[in-house]
Formats: sequence, C-alpha cells, structure tokens
Amino acid sequence: MISSQTSRLIAGFDELAHEDDPDFGESGLKVASVIRIGRLAVVQGEILLGAIGQIAPERLQLIKSRLAEWLVRS
Repeated sequence: MISSQTSRLIAGFDELAHEDDPDFGESGLKVASVIRIGRLAVVQGEILLGAIGQIAPERLQLIKSRLAEWLVRS
C-alpha cells in the first residue's frame, strides 16, 4: 500500500518516497509518500487496470530485504 500520510511511516521498516529521490519522477506519485511494507498484497495481474510508474531496482531490493527480514522474525 502507498500512502501520502507520511506521518504513518514506521522508521526502519516502511520506505519513504520523497520528491528529492532520484526515482521519484518515474514513480508517478504526486507528493512524498510512504510505501507501507507491512500492508503489501498479492493480486492477479489481470485485475489491474494499469500502472502509474515504477521505482528504482535498488529501492525494490531494499523493500524486499526489509520484508524478508520481517517475515523471518515473525
């Protein structure tokens, strides 16, 4: 889930996409937003109507690492 309510950021876990980040322009976001890692969902691609943008591979890898660490601890 992505939220523009940056005050809900869980430091050290969620990822903040800020306007100054190199990949922000490609993200399709309009304002700084939080990628809420603990609120991700898996959906079938067929139900998605489209995409708004993308994040850098490095940011995606960081998110995957944080999620994996969280799952191992749980």
